[in-house]
Amino acid sequence: MKLAVVLALLLSVTATPARAESRTPVVFVHGQQGSAQQWQSNAKRFSTNGYPDHLLHAYEYDTTAADNAQAVAGLDAFLADVRARTGSPSVDVIAHSRGTTVMHTFLATPERAALVRRYVNVDGRSSASPPGGVPTLALWGSLQPNGSIGGATNVHLTTLGHTETTTSAEGFAHVHRFLRGRDALTTRVLPEAPTEVEIAGRATWFPRNTGVEGLLVVWEVDGRTGARRGVPRHTTRTAPDGSFGPLPVVGGRHYELVLLREGELTHHFHFEPFERSDRFLRLQVSPPGGIGDQVDRCPAHTAITVVRNREWWADQPDDNDRLEFNGVDVLAPAVAPRVRQVLAAFAFDDGCDLASAPGAVVPPFGALPFLTAADTYLPARADAGGSIRVTQVARGTGGGSRTIAVRNWPSDGHAVSVQFKDYLDVRVG
Repeated sequence: MKLAVVLALLLSVTATPARAESRTPVVFVHGQQGSAQQWQSNAKRFSTNGYPDHLLHAYEYDTTAADNAQAVAGLDAFLADVRARTGSPSVDVIAHSRGTTVMHTFLATPERAALVRRYVNVDGRSSASPPGGVPTLALWGSLQPNGSIGGATNVHLTTLGHTETTTSAEGFAHVHRFLRGRDALTTRVLPEAPTEVEIAGRATWFPRNTGVEGLLVVWEVDGRTGARRGVPRHTTRTAPDGSFGPLPVVGGRHYELVLLREGELTHHFHFEPFERSDRFLRLQVSPPGGIGDQVDRCPAHTAITVVRNREWWADQPDDNDRLEFNGVDVLAPAVAPRVRQVLAAFAFDDGCDLASAPGAVVPPFGALPFLTAADTYLPARADAGGSIRVTQVARGTGGGSRTIAVRNWPSDGHAVSVQFKDYLDVRVG
């Protein structure tokens, strides 16, 4: 897409602030082991289409709870706060997976249902009628291909993964049309001017979604090697709820976000370049007794977690993803079968034996939802003086390759996380 076309689109969606202010706030409610991460892409699509940031919200709750009572109760206060801050009498809600069960319970109370103007139910709960009588759009992906809500607008997108249904441009097109009564101007995430890009979010325990306090250091890094450039761009503390920002960055450049806590692993978070402001970053940390305890750690190897909110597929006959570490693909069919809906892949030296054993998923990850792990020996250095190039080759028409370079930190003192976008961004110029 040429730069002039991109700029024209941006001007057209931001030139009428009065119209934008009249829009209803949108609240996203995530599913099992989810967070605001599954809202990042579509929040930016809404922003591209003229929604101001103060109308875009994500409600997060602890999915380790056995029932939804606490999640439903917390939603009362959350929506009251959104309505008070925006001055809007009602909200639009988009819920995914377990979040649809939360919403069906919430909307069963007439007083609560009266607060919701429109509701989007994504690949989750079916019902005989729209919950609470609220006008409903139901999107159904590959996990619930036969789902239905009576009296709702039902759209079946069964070629998409479970999470992909809620993060994709295709899903967004249906959601925007339902909420606004017209097609979106664009379903792409269009870039902002590099000097206008900001990032904000929370450091959280996974999957509790409770805050993690610590010192956050933001470095600009060399996109080819992951080496830090100059002095830190920002140094700040996360709040008790884990929140930080907004922090200005330069659009199109690579950054490393480092979370420091006394006596704990140093966490290094890497992302693709931010082409547009992102206010829903999540720096997810495993709590004691959590999934991080299943990662073998020793000074001789680097352990990396790679996240993408579009399922990794490696067992299809002719269309698969690749996830490469220094050119070696770790997504064997057993590691990322489509049926497992894998969103996060752990790569570490199982047993610290200084060798890789490709092809099989490392226990116990094969029994955990949305997660996988590959035995991958990535040599470390005490000074992290080397680079590891993490590359995704995306499945599908128009798929492409993206690489994020990180340093080879020893896993006994450091955790490295890489997040790829679930879409390919627009290249301008």
